[in-house]
Order: sequence, then structure tokens, then C-alpha cells
Amino acid sequence: MSTLYSFGTWRGSRLLVLLAALLLAAQTTSAASAPIYSSGGAEGTSFTQSCTTVVLLTTCFGSVSQAGQAADGNFNSAATINVPVGLLADNVKLRMDLALPAPKNYRAGVVVSRNGGLLNLASVNLVSRLRLRTFLNSVEQESVPVSADLIQAILGSGGDATRIEFVATKPFDQIELEAGSLVALGYSLNVFYAYAIDANVIDKTDGLVTRFENPSTDNYSTTVKDDNGITICVNSGVSNPQNTVDNDLTNFATFNALVGVSCPNTLQTQLEGPAPAGYVAGFVLGSGTLLNVSVLDKLRITTYQGDVKQEQASGRDLLQLELLPDGQSVVRFTTIKPFDRIELQRTSVVDLLNNLRVYYGFGVTPSTFRDQQPRLSSFANTANNFQVGGTAGLIRNPQLAADNDLTGNFATVSSLVEVLTAPRLKLRLNGPGKAGNLTGVRLGLGTGLVDVNVLSNIRIRTYSGANGGTLVETATGSSLLKLELLAGGQFEVAFLTTQDFDWVEVELATGVALLNDVRIFFAFAEDRPTGFPTIIVKPTGPLPVQLTAFGARASGLAVDVSWETATEVNSHYFEVERSAQAGRGFVAVGRQQAAGTSTGNQFYTLTDAAAAQLPAGLLYYRLRQVDLDGTETYSAVVAVTRRAPAGALVLYPNPAPAGSQLRIGGLSGLPEGGYELLLYSMQGALVSRQPLRNATEATVPNLGAGVYQAIVNDAAGRLVGRQRLVLTQDR
Repeated sequence: MSTLYSFGTWRGSRLLVLLAALLLAAQTTSAASAPIYSSGGAEGTSFTQSCTTVVLLTTCFGSVSQAGQAADGNFNSAATINVPVGLLADNVKLRMDLALPAPKNYRAGVVVSRNGGLLNLASVNLVSRLRLRTFLNSVEQESVPVSADLIQAILGSGGDATRIEFVATKPFDQIELEAGSLVALGYSLNVFYAYAIDANVIDKTDGLVTRFENPSTDNYSTTVKDDNGITICVNSGVSNPQNTVDNDLTNFATFNALVGVSCPNTLQTQLEGPAPAGYVAGFVLGSGTLLNVSVLDKLRITTYQGDVKQEQASGRDLLQLELLPDGQSVVRFTTIKPFDRIELQRTSVVDLLNNLRVYYGFGVTPSTFRDQQPRLSSFANTANNFQVGGTAGLIRNPQLAADNDLTGNFATVSSLVEVLTAPRLKLRLNGPGKAGNLTGVRLGLGTGLVDVNVLSNIRIRTYSGANGGTLVETATGSSLLKLELLAGGQFEVAFLTTQDFDWVEVELATGVALLNDVRIFFAFAEDRPTGFPTIIVKPTGPLPVQLTAFGARASGLAVDVSWETATEVNSHYFEVERSAQAGRGFVAVGRQQAAGTSTGNQFYTLTDAAAAQLPAGLLYYRLRQVDLDGTETYSAVVAVTRRAPAGALVLYPNPAPAGSQLRIGGLSGLPEGGYELLLYSMQGALVSRQPLRNATEATVPNLGAGVYQAIVNDAAGRLVGRQRLVLTQDR
């Protein structure tokens, strides 16, 4: 049976825009396809009630008022399903027509909210009390129950409107919501609209799999070796290892219990071809129980090039886990080196991994899992691109969540334990967010480990308009938000949208010690693929270029770019491209002729001298490789921070009496942002620290007369300039 999901809540008022283009052109399209909403008003809706007849007297259960408002093209109006006290079998159903038929792999859902006060549901059986159905030409296609947890969230907690949905496996043109009796409790539901939105289900991708027509022991190994390649033991307790390298992707090897096994379960598999750096390496797994992120701490993935170890990833800080239908999961990480073999090793005796099924290994293009051109809160100039709400001053350096340094800095939230008003940070995106996007924020904790419980203390909102003045959607809680753990202790909190938007806001609950010093890196919106492809297409012919290294290093304000290839086939030239924003706006800065065809390592360098004419700060680089036939590929993007040499500050007056206004020169040409003045004694002790007003003024503190070292740092703590300051006692 399918599972019913919910992503987020809704609030706001806009007329629906019903766009028809390309909706039926293919079964698998991008999430940017136009959404389909309920339509037709009163003629586009119908409702049915369960009825009983006793001695010619028929009594029908419940009612629906203003049914047409669930399909009137207005997000703000709603039909109301009234469910009184009744019998367990009693129900009311509201069916809504869609403006156009929707293909399979679309999200089928409705937006609802509780009408009335909170219900005490402590002793109420909520299983299957709400149900969602799809129809095509009035014939039922699918029927999916709403989870008890989600019903609890709708009827027994907050009052925000909530989306309930599932990904349809069949086409449909109507959506029906059934509201069943809670027996001793009556309730009412507002139904705002129904929708069908492309789920961006990926069914095909480019990559390589551990599959061979006639597999042999050359294609797999269960031995355990040390870093010097010396075999430690042969028996690692893996049954049917050959199943992971044959052409059947539905059979599997099994990691047995470690009792009686001399070494940890280890299975190394060979790919059907070499995978370049930047591909995602991983395994498709299965288990008798649902795997969770805790298993990542008990698994290790290692890549090899021949017999040479390339990279190793283990733990939830490096590995990522995705749950798939039919009890399968994908565990993976993104590589930075080429590889042709993948190894999975169990590093713990935890029973959850007993009888773990290993279906196959893979190396696939990163677009299998991520939108390669997301919309981000990334701007060269952060002015008017962020807004702070809630308790004033609780968010430090909010502009750092809107600048174009996505990894090197962040906004920080102070202690939330004794704060009355929750802090909020609203961030503009550098491109419009679309209905169907996954949107949210990238966060990090100052201390502690994140788990799903943190979601109940985080709220994500979307807004529209040039100044973000119109609230569009809201999501909070584990049943409404999605949590993804990333490398380096970072994580993403996000939800799937149903309406267009321009801004993303994060709000953090007060009184939660776990969220003290939480870091806010940036907001995002992207067409993220869902699921895992059933078809993985091996690249035809040899890969033109195997890029083994690509990097950029600051040389003053100029940048030295270097890269290395392991092999090249019919390669024409390389072009280095630069941008001031990650993911967009790249321009060519130089070109190098390629080796053509080569089986040995080739080294290339290029200096971007023109970068020295740009202001200090962050730049992004990527490599464009072009074949003789015009085929082109791009490397991953790398970032480099260029720091201007510390200049000499101009301080006036100098000497300066205590309490006077100190003017600071020498900061012209620097980017906007928060700067601070630090004073050190001649013994090296920090004696004063204060922000600069208008980036040029500060008040001289009441310190003893003497000579001090004055230093100005930018918002990220980087040195901007220094000068000696003489303080006097008289004014």
C-alpha cells in the first residue's frame, strides 16, 4: 500500500494561474512543469455521504458547505466538511475536478485545515480516518490512507492549513478527500484546493553499475585487506556476493551476523567502467526493517582505482541515506577522485545490519540526486536581500546568509533559552522559486548532533513580492518538513511547495538549548529529483576526459587555477570560467589546448590575472572541457577567497582622548558589511571590541593613557587594516 506524505502548510491569497503547456508531453518531466489545480467552482465539485435507512427513514451522515470554493480558483476560500459524532463506518467525501489531467508521477494532494478548536485525540483511533483518492474519467485509480501522525497534526495541534499528498503511480483528473467519523468526537475540515504537481521522479540517469554478463571472482571480493594491500582474512560473512555484479539488479548479497566471522562484513565490487571524479558512489541496500540515519555510523564506503584506494566515507557526516519504495535504501557520497571499484564494509555489530541486503553498487552523475542550478540566497551585495524579525539582535551577522560565500561564513543565532519572541531570518532568492520546488535552509549546530526531533522547533515560510510582503506557505514539524544530513555537520530543513515564491524565512523556537548558536548558511529552492532511477545508462565509448583534480588558489587578488587528467580521448581544449555567484553568471577567463588523446597524467595551469581588478572576496571557478566533436562537459565548481593585503588605517584624532569620536579612514573600496574595531594593549591583550558605525566611526573607550594597536576586521573576522593609536586622559 502506498504511503501518504505531507509537506508543509499554506496561508495567503492569490488567484490560481492555470498553465497547461507541456503537462501531457511525457510521463517524466521536470518539476518546473506547470502545476494543475482544482477548477470549475460548484460544477467542478461533488460530495457524497454515508447513509442508513431504518423503516423507510434515510439518514445521511455529515455535510459539505460551500463545496464550490474548493475549486473556485482562489487559494483563500475553502469548502468545509462537517463530520459530526457518528459510527465508525460513517464518512463524508468531497471530490474535486482538476483543470487538466495529470500524468503518473505527479503529487496528488489537497490543502486542508482544522475548522474550530483543538481536539483532544489522546484516546482516539486515528488510523484511516482520512483518505485520499484519485480518479480518471470517474474511475477510481488509487486510494491512500492518511497517517495517524498527520491527522494528529491537523486536528490536534496547530491551526495552519496543511498539505496532504502522495505521489500517484497512475494518471488522474480528479482528487477526492474522505473524512471519516471519530465516533465520539465531531470535527470540521476546511478544504482550500486540490493540486497535481510534478514530483520530478527520476527513472533514468547516466552512470555505471556493478553488472556483468558473465561475472567472475575478478569482479568482486569479500576479503579484508589493510592499507598496504595485505590480506587480513578471507571469510567476512557475505553470502552470494556474485549477485551484486550480475545483470540482475533485483537479487542481492547478504551481510550475515558477525557471530563466528573473523572480520567485518566486507564486499568490494567492480563497476562496468571507470567513473570520473565528481560522480556519486554508493550502494542500493535492503533490510527486513526500515533503515535510518543511525546505520550510517556503522557503514563505510571506499572507492578504488584498480587496487589503489581513492576515497573513504563513513558516518552521517559524510554518507547520505535515501529511503526508496519496496524497503530499499541508497547510501552514497560524492567523490572528488575517479574510481572503478566500490567497497562496502560493516563497522559495527549492531543487529540492525544483520542480514543486510546488498543489491548492487553504482557510480552516477550528481544530477541524479541534486538540481545543478538551484536558486540561492546568494548576492554580491546583500543590501535589501535579507530581513530580520522576532527578538532584536538575536541573529548575528544576518547578511552572511545572503552573501555569495556559501560555505565559508554564516549567520549565527544566540541563546534561545530565555527569549520570548522567536528569531526569524527572511532571505531573498537570486531567482524565482516555483511551485513544486523543494525549498528550505542550510543549517549547522554549534554543538550536539541533529536528529528528526529538531524539526518541531523549526518553521520554514515562503513569501512572494519584491519585498517579501505576502506570506505564501508555511511548514513545521517532522510530519511536514524534510531533514537531510550533510557532510561537515551541516543539514538541510526543507519542504515541497505548491505555489511560486521569492523569499524563504526560517524561524527558530525559543527555549530550545539544542538550537543555541545554530548557523544559517543560506536559503535555497531547487527542482530536486526524487527516488532512484530504474535505468542507469552506461556512457557510450570511453569517457573523453578523466579529471582527477581541479582547484583554484588565490595569488594576491589574482587566482591560479590548476587541473589534472588521468586519460583524454579526442579532447580539444579546456576553458576556465569564473563567476561572482555560485551556480550562475560564469564567464570565460582563459583557454588551454588539451592533449588530444592521452593515457598518462596531464597537468594544466592558468592564471586569472584579470581577477586582480575585482574587489576582494569570493570567486567561483569551473572548468569547461570541449571535445573535437563539440561535446562539452563541466567540472564541479570550486570557490576561492581573495583577501586584500591589510592596509594602514587612517585614525583621527590620533592621539585621541577617552570618550571622543574616532574617525577611521582607509576603508574605501571595501564591500558593504559589518566591521568592528579591536584595540590591543602593547602586551597583546584585547582590551576593547566594538562595531563601527557607518563603517567609519567609533567611540574611544575609557582606557588608560598609552599606545594601543587598532585593528579593523570584517564580518567574517578577517583583517582589513591596522594602525597604532595613542590614547590620552584629557579631552
